[in-house]
Amino acid sequence: MNPDIITLQDRINTLEEQNARFRNEIRQLRALIDAPRNLMQFSFNHEYRYITYNQAHYEFIKHNWGVTIYPGMTILDIFSDGQERESARNHFDRVLKGESYILKREYKRRKGETRFYENTYVPVIENGTITAGTVTAHDITEWSEKEEEGRKYRAIFDKALEGIFRSTAQGRFIEANREMARILGYESPAELMDSITDISSQLYCDPVERDTVMSILRDQEIVKDFETRMFRKDGTTIWVEFNARCEKDEDGRTLYVEGKLTDISGRKENERRRQQMMQAEKMASLGVLVAGVAHEINNPNSYLTLNLPTLLDVWTDAQQILDEYSEEYGDFVLGGLEYSELREQFPYLLSEMIEGAGRIKDIVAQLKDYSRQDGEDEREYVELNSVVRGALTFVRHRIKNCARHFELVLPEKSPVVEGNPQRLIQVLMNLVVNSCEALPEEDSQLSVTVRTAKNGGDKDCYALITIKDNGCGIPEENLRHIEDPFFTTKRDSGGTGLGLSISASIMKKHNGSLEFSSSPEGGTVAVMKLPLYS
Repeated sequence: MNPDIITLQDRINTLEEQNARFRNEIRQLRALIDAPRNLMQFSFNHEYRYITYNQAHYEFIKHNWGVTIYPGMTILDIFSDGQERESARNHFDRVLKGESYILKREYKRRKGETRFYENTYVPVIENGTITAGTVTAHDITEWSEKEEEGRKYRAIFDKALEGIFRSTAQGRFIEANREMARILGYESPAELMDSITDISSQLYCDPVERDTVMSILRDQEIVKDFETRMFRKDGTTIWVEFNARCEKDEDGRTLYVEGKLTDISGRKENERRRQQMMQAEKMASLGVLVAGVAHEINNPNSYLTLNLPTLLDVWTDAQQILDEYSEEYGDFVLGGLEYSELREQFPYLLSEMIEGAGRIKDIVAQLKDYSRQDGEDEREYVELNSVVRGALTFVRHRIKNCARHFELVLPEKSPVVEGNPQRLIQVLMNLVVNSCEALPEEDSQLSVTVRTAKNGGDKDCYALITIKDNGCGIPEENLRHIEDPFFTTKRDSGGTGLGLSISASIMKKHNGSLEFSSSPEGGTVAVMKLPLYS
């Protein structure tokens, strides 16, 4: 056989094999292009005519717009609306000029349903020349609807009137809204999240309360209406209330904590004022009652104070006659006691009775003074020694029961201050009672001292009442908050956290202050500091 014929046959066979491979590759490529049902693809030439398109695009145009497309058809013919036709032409021109871009478009189907597509426009370049353009349209309706829903929820999140947050169990914010940032004094949520890296130490005034919250969340997975105090960016403190829950994984580990936070400082302040008003009303009612009781006690006590000295004079005059009778007739009995014993004891009995009646008279006078309804701003010149004696009149019994060793140090010449004596007595009573409650059962020691001092290099002099005890002391983390309204460590025993707050307010109105110190070993020193009148 002719060798040339064999060579030609081999070439034909090779070409047939190559054509078969090409056809197979085209079929595979066509199947690959037609496979996605939510991804449309088509290409066009400079005359805006179809070169190729996939099955998804063919079906979309036919079923939704009622047009059957074919290769070579002008793409602009499928648009019935002139504005849509012009918009498509502009996009095609941009691609044919070499621009690639992505555009989100909205299409309405025949039944009025709206679908959203992300269109990718890319030019086809061969040998440096733009020969065609391609468009890939991805159906993103479901994603777009979720995105829109997410935007709605995000708007609710950002515009909420309560602080909303999500944080890690370790104490770092993952997310926060604008109100959360505003409550805590930050310009934006981003600044809040960047600044606060440890919620426990940077936000909580008492880090122990953060531990309490996390403990409740670990056990119950939810905490409701928890009230605590937090630091703002500028260092001031506010009262907040928050509700939170924790999300855990399958192994029970906390993934994150989320919740809402509300600023309740205004509510707390109103509550404090209401408590103060109630306290003032109680004190006013008590004042009326005390004044009445004092009057009722004073009347019968006046019989004692008037008649006992006379009785002592009678005894003194009668003693000579009774002595003579005893010498002549021997010892005899008066009131069940032998005269020889009565003669020794009776003067002491009368003296103690006179002293007791005097003390009753002093207590009644103090009660009348304390219950006197003076205005808060009514001032007079007051001797601090008298303030101390007045306060001790009311708490002496408490001191006697609690303090094994009590010391009172008063200067011979009392310091004088300008103020309301009743209010100063109220402060001192509160401090002494607090010390009594902190004293140990054994070897309890309490002292009250009055003195004067200068404030460092300041020329101004101050009068000081110092109350010192050897009680349990005040932890350092509580020391700086004890004058805050509603802060108390005795809530279980009925404490309201208003005693020292009111006392501090009274001292401030007197241009003075309360100062506290406590050592780790125990014991507390409280000082009432007032400007000295000179």
